[in-house]
Amino acid sequence: MKWRYLDRGASLRSRATTERRNMMNKGSWARSWRVVMGAVPLAWGVVALAAEPRVVPVEEEIVEFSAQISNEGLTYDQYLAHMQDLHGRLLGELPDGALKTPVQIQLSDEDLATIGTRASLDEPLRVGVVKPVVPAITVTDRNLGLSVRDSKSPAGAVSRTNNDRGSIWTQAVTSAGAGGIRVHLTNFDLPQNAELFIFGLQGEAFGPYVGRGLNGDGDFWTDSILADTAVLQLRVSGPTAADDLRGLSMTISDVGHIGMQFVSQVVQVAASFCGNPDCIVDASCHNGTPADPSKNATAKMEWIAGPYIYTCSGGLIADNNPSQSNFFLTANHCISKNNNAQNVNFYWRFATSSCNGACPSNSGWPYKTIGSTVSKTGRRGDFTLLHLNSNPPSGSVFLGWTNAPVANTNGLDLFRISNPNFGPQVYSMHDVDTGAVTCSGWPRGERIYSNDAVGGIDGGSSGSVVVNASSQIVGQLSGTCGYNPGDPCDSASNSTVDGAFAYYFALVQPFLNP
Repeated sequence: MKWRYLDRGASLRSRATTERRNMMNKGSWARSWRVVMGAVPLAWGVVALAAEPRVVPVEEEIVEFSAQISNEGLTYDQYLAHMQDLHGRLLGELPDGALKTPVQIQLSDEDLATIGTRASLDEPLRVGVVKPVVPAITVTDRNLGLSVRDSKSPAGAVSRTNNDRGSIWTQAVTSAGAGGIRVHLTNFDLPQNAELFIFGLQGEAFGPYVGRGLNGDGDFWTDSILADTAVLQLRVSGPTAADDLRGLSMTISDVGHIGMQFVSQVVQVAASFCGNPDCIVDASCHNGTPADPSKNATAKMEWIAGPYIYTCSGGLIADNNPSQSNFFLTANHCISKNNNAQNVNFYWRFATSSCNGACPSNSGWPYKTIGSTVSKTGRRGDFTLLHLNSNPPSGSVFLGWTNAPVANTNGLDLFRISNPNFGPQVYSMHDVDTGAVTCSGWPRGERIYSNDAVGGIDGGSSGSVVVNASSQIVGQLSGTCGYNPGDPCDSASNSTVDGAFAYYFALVQPFLNP
């Protein structure tokens, strides 16, 4: 028997009437990966899990925690106003000729063919590729002379003097056919009076990046610009003397190319809305369900690991930690390493404005934050608890949770909001199925097996939290176990599998409930 992480998932299915079960019934724990029990389009194999301390269930007190609403972040209107002001300032001081000779990234047919695929069952959905800049572009204090005449900028870059006798250095980066651009900066070290920004021509703008960069080590990825061209602008406030710039450095090492099909929501399969398979349903069409709070807790994720850009989903989780807050739960098979967590872009409340309404545009300035660190992760239970570097939007819901096991509570209704295919939020409802055949490496108890009752999941839904009738987190999505996991709409052949919060609760309790 084989299993597969979430790439293609479950679907709409007629649901026999099931009686709601009490959440306090004792059960077991589960992990959410897609599993293959029959023929699959690609050759999948059983993956042996690495040795890891096992969490053994014991009789323990049920711990529950209520949802929290945070108003510490910006509202969307504030976020939008800030971006418009910043973009207007940067664009208004763009040096003449700055866009004439951009750094151009070329993708081969082989590169393009990898977008929208997965190479192995433990890999999330790819939405883009990474290409090195050859030769890499290095900027030093010599590239920011006090006048254009003094500048020795690399080919394509433009430098000029500010009105305050400082300097502006600009370099455009483009990749034909891209839906989005990210830039990898290394050897990043700016003096106190220098700031780097990145912006697009349609209105997005991010920064400033200062000092040693986002991670404090001189090596980071910028925010995504959802267009085929991004502009880097290094600004040094003046008046500036040569000594003020001494030691300044940064290198443009790589560029990430996000596939256009994931930004424009081009329909590639039989679709119900926004390019999704016809079994996937719009979350905006389902209101008044226990998943409603999840709409203000869920974010789709986009990050770079090695040569690819990936996507998953996840959700905010409440805590009473006096020294930290802003925790976010997703799957281990999505994110498990800090160097990946550091460059995650979180897209908040990305949804249609009305039931089956116009698809939201990824290039329409979605509310994004960047960066996180791994607080705790585990392959058993397929969980990762992240600590966000920035506040989510004002009004975000940090979902409540319970360590009551549910994996053996047959027929229990579970509810989910996720962002498959890097698109808008979708809704799904699942019934715990204790009779479902389990897959190798995914024992019931560590994982929750369920049948899809309404809607479904697909590639990119991985990591999305699943809640009970009280809107409490009980697990997060790994994938599908079944005979036909390549078809997200064949719920008769497949089970949806979640990692059970109850199973690994002892590992995350020191962070959420110290």
